[in-house]
Amino acid sequence: MPRRAKSATTATATAITDLENLLSQAANGDREAFGGIYDRMAPRILGLIERILGASGPGEQVLEDVFVELWNSSRSLAGGHRSVAAWLTFRARAAALDRLSGGPSRPLRRRDAGSRSSAWVAWLPGAEAIRRMEQRRPLLARILGQLPREQLKAVELVAFEGRAETEIADQLHEPLAKVKAELRAAARFLKHRRRAVVGAWAVNI
Repeated sequence: MPRRAKSATTATATAITDLENLLSQAANGDREAFGGIYDRMAPRILGLIERILGASGPGEQVLEDVFVELWNSSRSLAGGHRSVAAWLTFRARAAALDRLSGGPSRPLRRRDAGSRSSAWVAWLPGAEAIRRMEQRRPLLARILGQLPREQLKAVELVAFEGRAETEIADQLHEPLAKVKAELRAAARFLKHRRRAVVGAWAVNI
């Protein structure tokens, strides 16, 4: 890996680790620490939201709702030692897809935020797993680039638009059986190479 690329990914991984320290402070009511999380993560999370909703959509409102929910959930999230970056990514995707389908347009109340987060936060990756993934971001991009175009398109429609298999078949003008087969093949491919990204460098890419 070129020296500059390695330095950049290492710096990003360090910043991701620092987020957990900021969250611990925010969980104790430190608004300045929470602002540090916002400054570091908001541009990336807004980019994800706008990829789903479009640049002209209510991306900034969804972003605000997600960070309000993070503030309300900071104590339980910090106590579980889960990754702030992973929480924001998964929650922003869910909120954007919810808005895309005409779901709730108002910010979540504290009670709603806590109950919704607790249902899925337990299986979020920890901070260390995300740190390793950030270090290997170029490898992840290379892995995704190896997917056949049809499989990659189907995966993107699931990930960024929340499409069901039947909807993907209609949009791509492909038989449903073919779409299902492409998604299964993509899932097997990515699962086989997951260890190279979040585990040891044992898989030959």
